[in-house]
Amino acid sequence: MNAHTEWLDDPEAFWERQAARLVWEKPWETTLDASSAPLYRWFPDGTINAAENCLDVHLAEGRGDAPALIFDSPRTGAKDVYTYRRLHREVVAFAAALDSLRPNAGDTVLIFMPAIARTVVAMLACARLGLTHSVVIPSVPATVLRDRIDDARPAIVLTASGGFDGPDAVEYQPLLEAALTGAAHQPRHIVVLQRPEAGRWTLAAGRDLDWSGLVADSGTAGSRLVHVPSTHPLYLLYTSGSTARPKAVTRDTGGYLTALRWAVENVFGVGPGDVFWTDSHPGWVMGHSFTVYGALVSGATTVVHEGSPVDTSGSSAFPRIISEYGVDVLFTTPMTLRRLRRASHRDRPLGVDGSPLRAVFLASERVEPDLLAWTGEFFGCPVVDNWWQTETGWPIASNCLGPGLLPVKPGSVSRPLPGYRIEVLDDDGRPLPAGEQGHLAIKLPLPPGCLTTLWNDDQRFIDTYLTKFPGYYDTSDAGHIDEDGYLWIAGRTDDIINVGGDSLSGIDLEHVLGHHPAVERCAVVAAPDPLYTQVPVAFVVPRDQNLDPANLARELRGLVDERIGEWARLHRLLLVRTLTYTTSKKIKRSDLRAWLSTGTGLDIIADIHLPAHAP
Repeated sequence: MNAHTEWLDDPEAFWERQAARLVWEKPWETTLDASSAPLYRWFPDGTINAAENCLDVHLAEGRGDAPALIFDSPRTGAKDVYTYRRLHREVVAFAAALDSLRPNAGDTVLIFMPAIARTVVAMLACARLGLTHSVVIPSVPATVLRDRIDDARPAIVLTASGGFDGPDAVEYQPLLEAALTGAAHQPRHIVVLQRPEAGRWTLAAGRDLDWSGLVADSGTAGSRLVHVPSTHPLYLLYTSGSTARPKAVTRDTGGYLTALRWAVENVFGVGPGDVFWTDSHPGWVMGHSFTVYGALVSGATTVVHEGSPVDTSGSSAFPRIISEYGVDVLFTTPMTLRRLRRASHRDRPLGVDGSPLRAVFLASERVEPDLLAWTGEFFGCPVVDNWWQTETGWPIASNCLGPGLLPVKPGSVSRPLPGYRIEVLDDDGRPLPAGEQGHLAIKLPLPPGCLTTLWNDDQRFIDTYLTKFPGYYDTSDAGHIDEDGYLWIAGRTDDIINVGGDSLSGIDLEHVLGHHPAVERCAVVAAPDPLYTQVPVAFVVPRDQNLDPANLARELRGLVDERIGEWARLHRLLLVRTLTYTTSKKIKRSDLRAWLSTGTGLDIIADIHLPAHAP
C-alpha cells in the first residue's frame, strides 16, 4: 500500500503514525480539532518543542558527532562544519543569552540576518524558549521592514553588522535604523552579531547588545527548554508581493514538524547521513522548511551557503560545494538554473565527473521542459519539479524520491501528496472532470504543516483563502488533473487570458516562447482588447540584445501558431533588457501590466505590434 492510499483509507490515523515518530512532552489525545471549522488544529492538546526534536533527540540517539550543518561563505572564505553536539551547544548558549533579556510568554523575535550558521542558531534558540520568530530577508527595503516590525511587534531584534547578499558587503545598521525611524513599534533590545568582514554596527546604549558579549555574560546554566502546545506559532513568515498591510503566514509547531519529517524522508529521500542542500536563505519558506527544520528534524546534514551559488560574474559554486561536501540532494530554483545555464560554459557538466547527487528538486515557479532537460544533463541525475506555496509550507504535489520515482511527464508536477485532496473547480465551485482546466482547490482540512491562520487575523485568513469556495482552500492557481492523476499547473488564476471566451494560460505561452534559443527569459500578460476581451502580450529578455527584433518576432509568432494555434497569436512583443522580480524571485507581472498602461518602468529595446489572431 502506498502512502497516498494509506492516507486516503484513514487520514487521521496516517498522521497519528507520523506524529508518533517525534518526541512529545505530553502526547496528544485529540488528533484533529474541527470545533472551530473552517479553522482546524492538529494535535491541539499535545505539547512539544521544535529545537528538542531537531537537536536533543539526535544526541540521545547517539548521533552527536554526526555533521548537522555545513557553512560555506565564498566571499569571506569561511568554511565550517557543526556537528549535532556543537550546534546543540551553541543553540543552548544563545537561548540562555536570549533568556537573560527576560522575554515574556507570547513575545515575538524578529531575525534580520544573512545566510550564515548563526541565523539557524537564532531560529532554534527562539524555538527552544517557545518564542515565535519572524525571519525577514535583508534584501527587503526599509519601508517593508518597518511594516513588518509594526505588524509582528517584536520584543527583540536579532541582526548582524552586515552580510554578502550580493557581490559586495551590505551594512545592515542603516537599513534597520531607517526602518525603525517612524515605526509605531520599537523593540526593547537589538542583539547584534559583529562581522568585521561585513561592516560595523555602532551600538546604541540601552538598546543594542553585542551578541558575543551577551552569550559570554549569560553562560548556559539558565537555559530553558520550553514545551509548548502543538498549536503554538513556531514562526511568522510574510508573503512577498503584498500591496496592502503585511500578511503573515502563521505556522504551528507539532503539525509542521510532523509534515516536514514525512516530506524530507519520502519526497526528497533524505535521512541521517545524507547531505541536503536547500539553496535558499533560511528566511524563505524553502529555508525555514528544508534548510532548517526539515533537514534537522530528519537527522540529515544541511548546507548554509552565503550568497547566490551563481554570482554576477557567472562563476558557479555548484560543482565545488556538491563535490567537496558530498551533497546527495539539491533543492534549488529555476531562476538559479537559468543563470547557471547562461554561464555553464565555465563549468564542466557534473554528470561527466560522477556527481554524488541523487536528484535535483525545483520550486518557486514552474520550470520550462527544456530547462528541466538541460538541468538533468548538467547534474547527471533526475530532476524533480514540485508545486507548493509559502502558505502550505511543504509540497502539495511532487514525484517522490523516497519510495521511487514515478514515470515523469515533463510539464507536470506529478501527483498530489498525502494530505492534499485536490479538486479542479469551475467558477461556481463545481468539480470538473479529468482533463478540464479550472481552479485548483484543496478540500479542507488542510494537512499538518500548512498555515493555520494569518497572524492575529483569523477573519482575514478565512476571507483570503476559505471563502471563494466554501469547504476548500483556494490556491489561486489554475490547472487540471489528467486521466492518470497527474497535476498540471497553468499558472495563477489571474494569469489566465480570456481570448474571445477561450482560456489561454500565459504560462503555456511562456513555455512555448522559452523554447526559442534566443530567449533568455519571458513573461506573458493579458492586455484588454475591444473585440476579444483580452489578448496576450509578451515581454522577452533576449540572450543577444543586438539581434534583429523583427526577425525574432516572426519566429516567436510562428512558434505560437505551431504549438498552440493561431487563435493564441501574440498581439504585441516587447524586447526588454530585464524584467522586474518580487523579493522571492518571481516575475512581477503587476509591473508588466502597469507598463502597458503607463509606458514607464521598463528598459525597452523594441516594441513590435503583431496581429492577435490569424486573418
